[in-house]
Amino acid sequence: MTIHKLTLGALLLSGLTINTLACAQQEAEISGILGGGISFGGETLVDNIRFSDGSSDEVKTGEGFWLDFGFRAHFQDWALKSTFGYKSGGVFASNGDATFSRLPLTMIASLDNNGHLFGAGFTYELNPELELDLPGLYGTAEFENALGLVLEYENNYDTWGWGVRYTHIDYDYDATSETFDGNNIGAFFNWYF
Repeated sequence: MTIHKLTLGALLLSGLTINTLACAQQEAEISGILGGGISFGGETLVDNIRFSDGSSDEVKTGEGFWLDFGFRAHFQDWALKSTFGYKSGGVFASNGDATFSRLPLTMIASLDNNGHLFGAGFTYELNPELELDLPGLYGTAEFENALGLVLEYENNYDTWGWGVRYTHIDYDYDATSETFDGNNIGAFFNWYF
């Protein structure tokens, strides 16, 4: 996918989000979101990566950290949030790196029970890519964009919140017709401004 298509997709999503928020502005409290988290799980993409001290590690499809930003419309009993971000995980060593990265667009609707938000929604992950820069193993593998289901709990305190998120997603690699399980669970923090 070219950078132009990626930019166009992000602009369209943000335009739809802003339009939705503008229509709901009289009924909802609108705020920006800056957040991030860490997740664990998924299927192994690369295993037995050896280090000079004799230890080894692996790269999994669901592991890593993410940073995102977006908007939230918070109504009296429910909330709708939309974010765009960067997620990456892998192995970082003095003799090389192996990373799996993607750009998630996420929309979640949540029921609000006195600051406890129980939500569900979707994530569309753009440009999933495995990059290898290791001794004897170098290259890039591009996966198809992936659509997944998101379930989350958030404990919200006006300007900040923390929570846990489960993502159910698969990544297709067309070159070998393989599908990799990317299901993961993560913990996150959000700042609302």
